[in-house]
Amino acid sequence: MNVEMIGLPVDVVKALRERGINELTPPQVEALRKGLLKGTSLVVVAPTASGKTLIGELSLINSWINGGKGVYVTPLKALAEEKLEEFRFWERLGVKVGITTGDYDEPGEDLRRYDWIVATYERMDSIFRLKPSWLSDVKVIVIDELHMIGDEERGSVVELLAVRSLLKEVQLVGLSATVGRPQILSDWLDSELVVSDWRPVKLIEGFYLPRKEVIVFSDGRLEEVPKKLTLPQHCYRKAIDEDYQLLVFVQARRRAEELSLKLAMLNLEDASRAVELASELESSSAPKSEIESLTRVVNKGLAYHHAGLSLASRRIVERGFRDRTLRAVVATPTLSAGINLPARRVVVYTRRFEGFIKPISVAEFKQMAGRAGRPQYDPYGEAIAADVTSEDEGWGYVLGEPEPVKSTLLQERAIRINTLALIASGDVRTPEDLSDIFGRTLAGFLIGGKISTYIVNYGLKILREKEMIQESGGPLRATKLGAAVSRLYIDPLSAVVIINDLKKTVAAKPLYYLTLIALTPDFRKVRITNYRTLSEEARASLRTGLVPEPPKEVEEISYYEWLRAYKVGRILNAWIEEVPEDDIIRNYGVGSGDLRVLVETGEWLTYAASKICDVVGLKEHSKRLALLSMRVSNGVKEELTDLVRVKGVGRVRARALYETGIKSVEDLASVDPARIANLRGFGLKVAHEVVKEAKKLAFIKDST
Repeated sequence: MNVEMIGLPVDVVKALRERGINELTPPQVEALRKGLLKGTSLVVVAPTASGKTLIGELSLINSWINGGKGVYVTPLKALAEEKLEEFRFWERLGVKVGITTGDYDEPGEDLRRYDWIVATYERMDSIFRLKPSWLSDVKVIVIDELHMIGDEERGSVVELLAVRSLLKEVQLVGLSATVGRPQILSDWLDSELVVSDWRPVKLIEGFYLPRKEVIVFSDGRLEEVPKKLTLPQHCYRKAIDEDYQLLVFVQARRRAEELSLKLAMLNLEDASRAVELASELESSSAPKSEIESLTRVVNKGLAYHHAGLSLASRRIVERGFRDRTLRAVVATPTLSAGINLPARRVVVYTRRFEGFIKPISVAEFKQMAGRAGRPQYDPYGEAIAADVTSEDEGWGYVLGEPEPVKSTLLQERAIRINTLALIASGDVRTPEDLSDIFGRTLAGFLIGGKISTYIVNYGLKILREKEMIQESGGPLRATKLGAAVSRLYIDPLSAVVIINDLKKTVAAKPLYYLTLIALTPDFRKVRITNYRTLSEEARASLRTGLVPEPPKEVEEISYYEWLRAYKVGRILNAWIEEVPEDDIIRNYGVGSGDLRVLVETGEWLTYAASKICDVVGLKEHSKRLALLSMRVSNGVKEELTDLVRVKGVGRVRARALYETGIKSVEDLASVDPARIANLRGFGLKVAHEVVKEAKKLAFIKDST
């Protein structure tokens, strides 16, 4: 279909042509035929690079033309930022595009000025709870990576997002590349289904049999792997010989780093183009240890990529692969979660360690395999399942269908969180209302009405016991504590753990608080390893009262989970004591990306704990936690908390200012920029900017 036939205004069509879009792809055409521009809800299942994002964009454009707002929801902050940059293209037509990914307790009234809002799953869930005034203007919600409904940790968030969208009667557009039996999702969401296997580049899948040293492809080809070469080595050689790019997916971070180094040591090609990329990496904000490790492979035209890397390094690697400076990247599956990095050939290792070795699902393989084939560069794409144990297993990945999406709402944690959220937001007033909403979830759709009764009974029982809700013969409503817990976007059990412990604690040092929040259910999803070696040290800290005991409220918590929390507390304590990031990474065996997640989670939970303590009258703990939250956010000792309030002043610059005698916002506001221009991390331009920002803050303080 030619873009002129879409039926949108001339300036929209012209803009599409400026982007190089002259014709629509088959799934885009099918979406239009199924009512995309008529407000019909759709579930779209189509391969990577088939144009799913544009389907979402067209629904947003149509809503904007008709005076409504639109929301595009993604699983990752990085992906949200990527989409924001893409969507800013439409600002030439007057569309105002914004983003929101944090501040869960803020309604976000300032987002009213935007026509399109890009949000993460959790942030949009919090917006539904807090009900900002502009929410009634939203006419379409696009949920990217809809298959995430089946994710153990976050699936229930996506599921309730979809249900709330249905209750609001907005157009819902769900996008996914890998969903087994998608008709189930379509029927549940009362939507039209668009399923397509069209790809701009043909995909040929296969598997490697190590015993026979051969790759078996679905098109009948057999490709021998020379003796003494591993599969990645062979594929890397072939990529160089035939001048294309290679992606290798492995299931562990250390494996990604080790394999990329082994490939780099082959010295198979002149990687002079990568020297500039390595230089950019060396001058980036990434930790020195990370730069040293990555530079060794980047100088050879390769890289590794995983969630433990700093954001700076990840972006440099991604850009280097997109512009073909890097020949190959060895990555963990996080790279396949929406980030657009295709390659001619993709190798997928199919074994993961989760206490024991287990094969990945067909859906996971298909998600990663979908990265094979780069439009404009590749005549086809190839995806190879590695380390399969038999031909039957190999064909299972190649010919198999992705597993059907399952609901994760029946986990007790998901039930108590969502039950409280529905009551606190005023979306339900009676147990019958609750039953009706849970009956409309995917869990209710799959199992039937009985599930609603179970969910309602458990949810109400646990929340009554924890004094989060009250009935008193009238409508269901949240207590002051329950309302705060829901607004702060934490698990009710996290609040109980914090309150019960601090009620019996007169005063606590930062390590105590930091270990306590790490014991809550909300901190368990953060990756942390190698904590068992701290057993003796942790026990000594417990005997002297420096850390809390395991909470009785969380019955399933083990001794090793308590050790894990202790290590989290130690890492965050080192951070607020201004230990250099490189030292923390080396001493505690965490990646820069891990440290970033620990800091973000620590900041959020210390802030939430402060607010919760204030609600229940633990005023002294509330004040200490509020200060601690600021320290965690900025990674500073207490004396720097005033200076880091200034925009542009972080832990390094604040310490440099403090050591030269500038100890407060007022001090900084009155200083001559030339005096601080030569301090570490400054320069004349930065000096002028931070003094200007300090004057703004000082004026606000004086005026109040």
